[in-house]
This record gives sequence, structure tokens and C-alpha cells, in this order.
Amino acid sequence: METLTGTLLSRVSHLLPAEDAQPEWGSASLSTTPTSLAIKDLAARVEALENAVREIAKEVQQARNPG
Repeated sequence: METLTGTLLSRVSHLLPAEDAQPEWGSASLSTTPTSLAIKDLAARVEALENAVREIAKEVQQARNPG
């Protein structure tokens, strides 16, 4: 049987697939990204995280209380 940690890591990987390599702070691509685009990207990431956490929490709750 899979461990809870393994299951959660698998779900997180499925719900929030790793994006291509993120630019590092101070890189030219970050310093030239318009603020509005950076904020829009961050807002989308936050929303995806919120949705993933809700879905995982629901699955954990169902696993704890089957039936």
C-alpha cells in the first residue's frame, strides 16, 4: 500500500505539474517582464495552488472517513 506522503506527492505532481525551468531572481528575463504580466502569472499560480490544496484536502478527508 502506498504511503500517505507518497500519495500526496503524486497528487501534487499531477495537479501542479512542474513548469519549465523558472528564471532566477535577478535574471534578465525577470527584470524585463512587465509588472502586470508578472502579477497575472503569480495570480494564476496562486489560484492553481488553492485549487490543488482544496482537492487534496477533500481526498484526504475522504480517505480518513470512507463511506
